[in-house]
Amino acid sequence: MIDDVRGIIEKGIHSLSDALPEIRKLAMDEDWKKREDAATALVEISKKREDEVIQEMIIWAGDVDPNIRRVASEGLRGVARRNPEKILPVIDKLKADDSIYVKKSIAALFRAISKRNAEFVLDLCRKWTKSKNKNIQWIIKDGMKKLSLGQQEELKSLLSE
Repeated sequence: MIDDVRGIIEKGIHSLSDALPEIRKLAMDEDWKKREDAATALVEISKKREDEVIQEMIIWAGDVDPNIRRVASEGLRGVARRNPEKILPVIDKLKADDSIYVKKSIAALFRAISKRNAEFVLDLCRKWTKSKNKNIQWIIKDGMKKLSLGQQEELKSLLSE
C-alpha cells in the first residue's frame, strides 16, 4: 500500500468526512489500481468507523458513476465478512444495477460471505429469486458459486420458476 493511501486511512480513522473527498477522487479515477486503493481505504477505515462508512456507502450506492457505486460495494468487504446484515442497505440499492462492474462486485461479496455465513447468502438469494430482474438473477448465479452444490441447485430451481 502506498504512503498516500496510508495517510488517507489515518485521516479517515480520525475523521471520515475529512478523508471522503480523497477517497472519492480515487474511486472515480480511470486507473483501476487507484479505484482499488479507494476500496482498501474504506475497508481499513470501516474497522474503526463501521457505521459511518456504511451510511456513506448507502449514499455512494446511488451515484451516477458506476466506479463510485462499485467502491460502495467493494469498500464494505470487511464489514460483509464480519456483519453481513449491516451491508443490506447498500446491496439492496445496488442489486439491480446495470453495470457489470457493480454486479461482479456484489457477486464477489456473496462468495466472500459464503465462506463464513453461507446461510445468510442463501436466505438473501432465496428472497432475490422472486425478482425477474436480469441483473439480480445474474448476481445470484455468479454469487452462489461458493455455496454447496445442493444450495446451488435449490437456487437454480427457484430462478427457473
